[in-house]
Amino acid sequence: MESRAPEATADWMSDPRFKKVDLHCHSIYSTFKYFRIANTRDCYTQPEDVYRTAKERGMDYVTFTDHDSIDGCKAYLNDHPDSTDFFMSEEAETWFPDTRQRIHVNIFDLTEAQHREVSRLRENIYDLVAYLKSEELIFSANHMFQNYRMRNSPRRYFEEMLSMFDIFEVKNGAMTTHHNRLVDDLMSLVRAKDGRVSLIAGSDAHTLTPLARVFTVAECDSLPAFLESVRSGQCYVWGDEIGFSKLITEVYSQVLRYYGSVFNFSNPEFTAGAKARHFALAAMGAPFSAVGVPFAITSLNYLKQIFVSRRIGEEIRRDLDKSEPS
Repeated sequence: MESRAPEATADWMSDPRFKKVDLHCHSIYSTFKYFRIANTRDCYTQPEDVYRTAKERGMDYVTFTDHDSIDGCKAYLNDHPDSTDFFMSEEAETWFPDTRQRIHVNIFDLTEAQHREVSRLRENIYDLVAYLKSEELIFSANHMFQNYRMRNSPRRYFEEMLSMFDIFEVKNGAMTTHHNRLVDDLMSLVRAKDGRVSLIAGSDAHTLTPLARVFTVAECDSLPAFLESVRSGQCYVWGDEIGFSKLITEVYSQVLRYYGSVFNFSNPEFTAGAKARHFALAAMGAPFSAVGVPFAITSLNYLKQIFVSRRIGEEIRRDLDKSEPS
C-alpha cells in the first residue's frame, strides 16, 4: 500500500467510507518542560477548541497527544463522557539509555492506568516499548530524525528503531519536507521488502492554524476499526508541511500567547506569588524575544533537520538497497 492517499477531490474528502484523524496535535496541557518555572506551555489552546476545530475541518475522530500527559484528554472526556468519536492518547518522551538519544512516541487509545505505567517506564525506551507491546497498545515513532545526535551510526539507529516499532509517523506538519521525505522514502523501502510497517501522519499542531491540515486516512466504519487499520498498516497519510515562514509565525504566536497568559492576573489557576514569579521571569525573557532569539532557535533547528536528513539519508538508503534491515 502506498503511504499517500488517493487523489483528494471534494468527493473523496466527503466519502463516508474514508475516516480521517489528525494523529498528532496538542492542547494547553502540553507544557514546555525547559522553562516550567515561568509557566511556559507548548500550546495555549483549550481541549474544547482543539476538538471543535478538528471536527470543523473534517476529522471524523479526534484525539490529543499532549507531552507526557493525558490531562487534556481527561478534561474533554469529563465534559463529554458520552463521546463516541474521541479517544485518549499522549506523546511520551523517552530515551536510549546508552546515548541519551530522545525519541517521541505517540501512544493511542490508552487508559489512565496505562498512562501511569508509561510515566514510570519512559526513562528507558527498551522498558517502555516492552510494556507497550505487552499491553498490545498502538504506538508510533514520531519525527524519527528530529533529535538524532549521531552518537551511533545511522544504520544502527535505524535498525534499532525498526526492531522496536511497527508504526512510523512519515508526515509531520511541523517538520521540514526534507525530513518527512526521508522517513517516507526509507519506510517505503522497508515496506517493499517485508510489508510490515504502518505509516501515519499528523499536524503536530500547537495552535489552531495548522490543526487537521495533515492527517491519517483509513477506509473503515468505526473508531475501533480505524485504530486497527493504523495497527495493520491499512491507512494513508495526507497533507503538507506548513513550511518555514508559517512555522516562524506559529512560534511568535506562541510567544505572544505566553505573554498574554502572564498578564492574565485574574487566572484562578495560580496563587498571587506564582503570578508574580511568572511576571518577573517573563520580563527577564522579553529582551531575548525582542532581539530574535525564538527566530534564531527555530531557524537553527530547521536547518539542522535539513542537514541531518541530507547527511544520513543517502547512507541509509544505500545500505537498504544492499540488504534488508535486520
